[in-house]
Amino acid sequence: MQDTGASVALVYLLLPGERVLRLAVVSGAPVRLTAPWAQVPLDSPEAMAQAVRERRLVWLGSQEEVALRNPRTGLLLPYDFMVAAAPMAHGTMVWGALVLVWPTRDPPELGRPERDAMDAFCSRAGLFLQQAADRGLPLLPGAQPRALSRRSPRIPGRAEALAAVEFAEGLPMGCWALDPDGRITFVNAAAAKMVGAEAAALLGARPEKVLPWLSDSRFGDAYRAAVVTRRPISFTVLRPPDQWLSFRLYPHAYGISVQTSPATTGQAPTAAPWEQSAPPSESDRVIGAYPLTQLATTLTEAAGVHEVVAQVTGQLMPAIGAQALALMAVDEGRLRIIGHRGYTADVINRLDAIPLASRSPEAHVVAAGVPSFFATFADLKRAYPAAASHDGKAAWAFLPLIASGRTFGSLVLSYDQPHPFPPPQNAPS
Repeated sequence: MQDTGASVALVYLLLPGERVLRLAVVSGAPVRLTAPWAQVPLDSPEAMAQAVRERRLVWLGSQEEVALRNPRTGLLLPYDFMVAAAPMAHGTMVWGALVLVWPTRDPPELGRPERDAMDAFCSRAGLFLQQAADRGLPLLPGAQPRALSRRSPRIPGRAEALAAVEFAEGLPMGCWALDPDGRITFVNAAAAKMVGAEAAALLGARPEKVLPWLSDSRFGDAYRAAVVTRRPISFTVLRPPDQWLSFRLYPHAYGISVQTSPATTGQAPTAAPWEQSAPPSESDRVIGAYPLTQLATTLTEAAGVHEVVAQVTGQLMPAIGAQALALMAVDEGRLRIIGHRGYTADVINRLDAIPLASRSPEAHVVAAGVPSFFATFADLKRAYPAAASHDGKAAWAFLPLIASGRTFGSLVLSYDQPHPFPPPQNAPS
């Protein structure tokens, strides 16, 4: 990362005889952000899989190119960044892949020094992995990827550190420091007062976990965008009942610095020329309806039912936050359950064999061919007065499964808690 200037690095391992790349090391981003890519099938269009299959460096120099060639990554991370992936090989064996991420720059090219640095690393890593395997001690990925944090080379003395704290405590705006995992490592008195919490309760926690009014998509998306793009991000959020606060996130190699100040309006503040604003409509799109409307299309590329369910549960459910799913296919005028996760057998029995002619959201999504979203049971009840909360969930997304222009089934995602979806798709057309 130091030799190439990359902001994020991922290392994947490929075990002999397997057809899945497993994420082993993450640096520059929280492990939870990488959950959708923890396991990548070798036949996937993702850059790391292509690099291993073709034993060559793969370069994606823009957001548009990422979205075109790696649709899942483009959907879940719709930000400006560049990606390079290279195989870690020795002799005839490929042992994994290195993935590096940079903020978009001009020109969007991978220079010779960066290529040379990647080649040198991959050669050394391939040799090391081969030697380990030859000794009967193959390097295996852990249950969770190992997170490597970059440390600032400058370590202040005690007097300097105390002076820095006194300086921050004397500022009228709120000051925060987040580590690479998004946890608070420092908060001044002004910030604690603005958010209405004790500093001791904030330290070591993620802001959205201890401040429920920050748990909407705006903070989460602003955080992800700052990590991936390494650009300042700003947004405004309401602290109940009536206090609007402006948050500005300044990412760097060792975490994120945050500035908080009162805002006089509920609208996003005007960003400085070097900043990128994250208004609610954009951030909601990222983890709300936008990726869900594309999810069914992605799933139709899967080879079979088990692969579809595995893709959703293993890669996408952690990212979209759903707790249960039911995969349904048209069969002789009814919708049959062909795969599910997170539902009890009793619920599945009630959902199975729904008539296509019925007035139900599951059947309607097949007839209409467009997704429907319901943030609460009240929303569902307004659209379908006869609906009953038979599955014990609080929010739903109903997505059509379409192949060759024909709707052959539906995917139902449900949430344990009310889950806001952006308009205009909160009800069927």
